[in-house]
Amino acid sequence: MVKTKVIPLLQRIFFHSLFLLSIQSGFAQQILVPPYIQPGNAPNFFSEQKVVIWQTDSLRGNFRLEWGEGLSAISVKKFKSVKLSATKLNLNNASSFLYRGNIKGLKFDRTYVYRVTQDQKTIAEHVFQSRTKKPKTRFAVFGDNGAGTSEQAAIAHQIYLQKPMFALLTGDMAYSYGRELEYRHRFFPYYLAQEASPVLGAPLMGSIPFYMFLGNHDIYSADFTKYPDGLAYFYYSDLPLNAPIPKMTVTPEGPQDLIDAFVKNTAPRFPRISNYSFQYGNVHIVCLDANYYVNPLDPALMEWLANDLRSSKADWKIVAYHHPAFNSSLQHHQYQVMRLAAPIFESLGVDLVFNGHVHNYQRTIPLKFNPKINEEGTRFVVSEEGSVDGEFTLDLNFDGVNVTKPEGIIHIVTGAGGAALYDPEISENPDLWTKGTPENWAPFTVKLVSDRHSFTMVETDGKTLILRQLDGNGNVFDEIKITK
Repeated sequence: MVKTKVIPLLQRIFFHSLFLLSIQSGFAQQILVPPYIQPGNAPNFFSEQKVVIWQTDSLRGNFRLEWGEGLSAISVKKFKSVKLSATKLNLNNASSFLYRGNIKGLKFDRTYVYRVTQDQKTIAEHVFQSRTKKPKTRFAVFGDNGAGTSEQAAIAHQIYLQKPMFALLTGDMAYSYGRELEYRHRFFPYYLAQEASPVLGAPLMGSIPFYMFLGNHDIYSADFTKYPDGLAYFYYSDLPLNAPIPKMTVTPEGPQDLIDAFVKNTAPRFPRISNYSFQYGNVHIVCLDANYYVNPLDPALMEWLANDLRSSKADWKIVAYHHPAFNSSLQHHQYQVMRLAAPIFESLGVDLVFNGHVHNYQRTIPLKFNPKINEEGTRFVVSEEGSVDGEFTLDLNFDGVNVTKPEGIIHIVTGAGGAALYDPEISENPDLWTKGTPENWAPFTVKLVSDRHSFTMVETDGKTLILRQLDGNGNVFDEIKITK
């Protein structure tokens, strides 16, 4: 068992103290979460925007959000002001304010600056890029990260050094329940560090948007009787609202007054941002909720998915969800319900699928999968554990070096972003990877590295896509090229 090093208490207190800025003379107002950007409701190339969010304690401040085009604040000819909203949260017997400002009317492929001030004192100033329409992208993918560990900080630092345009997070952002308190202590400090270092993390979220989606740990706090600050994903995210609400979604439980307050304070995001899609450069990405309560073949969601992907003219189509359908690790092997959607993804031209949940890195051979149907031909067969048998078709010719045009979808598990690793003893040892009946497990995994934390970098240039996997020291240990 690889032990994950938790940053010593005194060191963590020091890091978190960077967030507790006294910004009002005579008062002790604290910035609980410094300003960061989110994508907002901008899924396509019809319009561009960014949402700036921050959180303070119970003392409401006189804040101002301004923005302008330029490479730095000095080069901005004129700053424009943004109307702010302030949502009062009463969680864990404490009050706080969550501020939001929507920067609308941005042009594509431009550099902008935003700054947040209070009483003419600047508390945050960041440069950011609007989305590109050019056929080039560069983005990071990682998940299962918010555990408050030194490895999490090292991965954040390495991501920063790679200079991604955005980050795609594969779920389980804040352990162990996705609570507001956990986000503030185990998530934001590592991606909003005041300086970049392997120990602190990096100031990523101030300048690049994080596209996140739900993992199982993100919804474990749905019982507000136990966790009144639960389901914090919906407080802190601001994402596209372009998917329908499926019949089955995460449902908060507990006292009605807490549920009512949560629904009010997260509108219109809850539960809309459980599923969404967006375009960035020449990449179209669909993010789905794959938790235990979902129906992977929900009719309304599948109709939207089909229309969404078919209407996209992007060179590359990607689907991302938390629970992997094809997994060769020992952990979480039997839950395979998302396999039911594999033929749909294949028919819609999906190139890559990204998952988390399993705390290591895995890459499959390009594959196609046809789920097993019962003898009556009326439904797919799913076991009590969630296993799905079927017929595999593997592209054994693709190697990502000499043969770069795959026949089938490549599935990537990238869940080694900070939490304790799974099954380190099987790393790069195919003889120990999960075996099973030919209907349930085929030798579809070509790379499995479980003895180090890591993240994925994807770079597209027209009809060429490069995928690399890097560890916490910046070493590349897997790389493939895909072409069309």
